[in-house]
Amino acid sequence: MHPAPALIEQLEKKADQLKRARLRTMQWVAVGLLVAAALLFALARSQRGGHPAWGYLEAFAEASMVGAIADWFAVVALFRHPLGIPIWHTAIIPNSKEGIGQSLGAFVENHFITEQGIAERIAGANPAGLLGAWLRDPRHAEQLGHSAARVAKQLLAMLDHAQMRELVRSKATGYLGELNLSSVAADCIDALIADGKPQELLDFVLDQGAAYLADESHHAAIGDFALNAFHIENKLLKAAMVLYEARMIRSLQEFVVAVRADPQHPMRARLSGWIADSALHLKSDARWQDTVRHYQRQALASDKVQAMLGEAWDTLVERLQADLDSEQPALARTIAGIAENTGKVLASDAQASGWLNATIVAGSSALVRRYRGEVGAFIESRLALWSREEMSERIELAIGRDLQFIRINGTVVGGLAGLLIHTVSQAF
Repeated sequence: MHPAPALIEQLEKKADQLKRARLRTMQWVAVGLLVAAALLFALARSQRGGHPAWGYLEAFAEASMVGAIADWFAVVALFRHPLGIPIWHTAIIPNSKEGIGQSLGAFVENHFITEQGIAERIAGANPAGLLGAWLRDPRHAEQLGHSAARVAKQLLAMLDHAQMRELVRSKATGYLGELNLSSVAADCIDALIADGKPQELLDFVLDQGAAYLADESHHAAIGDFALNAFHIENKLLKAAMVLYEARMIRSLQEFVVAVRADPQHPMRARLSGWIADSALHLKSDARWQDTVRHYQRQALASDKVQAMLGEAWDTLVERLQADLDSEQPALARTIAGIAENTGKVLASDAQASGWLNATIVAGSSALVRRYRGEVGAFIESRLALWSREEMSERIELAIGRDLQFIRINGTVVGGLAGLLIHTVSQAF
């Protein structure tokens, strides 16, 4: 979890305060050394005739003051005008603000944001291995699943369901309208024939038909069906049909049993031939195909089918919402399982992890090529938002404490140089 912006700002302020305090401490140390050198110079000057050693101390202190003041001027001149006097070539950083921004942007582009450098860093980090290790942890996989479920729930609440319902209906209608139903049906029939399914289907129908015929409560309905099928209106013929109803049903039962019992029954061959012929007609007969297409379009245009296609989105949303509202959504478990399995694959399959690493490297190279020129412009634009004083202060806070050591070293080294010069002059 990332810190809140307010907390980040507070931490940055505290860090700046600490840097300022350390900078002030080093500045006072440098000033203290200068004051000490001045006091030593005054003391040695007042005692110069008392002993030759005072001359050496005077030379040391005098050179120390010169070194301290010179280095103070050099350090201060980087950030501002010394004593507020606009001396030539002082306040270098504020006066070079635009040039520093351009140079810094170009430096980062040319030496840091390079295809080779980024690719080497990514390859060395092995992101596929890191991702695989993270995903293998069941806690991480579960966390990812629940996060995805929460995101899905939020997205579901944000969607315009009326618009989505119309989109699903229109897309489904278009897809089903373009579907070559004749070819699909022919392929299905070929597959059924190859697997011997038509005979199994016929056996099922025969079993159900035999059971239906054996139930005497259905006999009256069978008789009525026969009368209506043959359009028999004559009373004598109707009476004859009633008399022969039992014999007719018994004959049907015997026929059904015979077909069911005999795998080589002629009726089975006729059925297989009819099914095979149907597949051929669906594939090559334009009239059959036109007929199927006509009924296909007619069915899709019906209000009932259109309403059903429109309700498909509502049904999907209802089931998905019910799942997301549960304590353990199936979507979260599915995504967690996919994530954990992905982690295992990345850990065990060198080819998969190598492919992912190569893909990430290639993607990063493409991003560098596309956006590299914008990095320098971004850095320059960000620095342009700072005033000269703000930029000078930020740089001084970053490196100013170390620059104070120049003043300290100038005080010490200057004093030693003055002492050496005085010693040599005394020797000669």
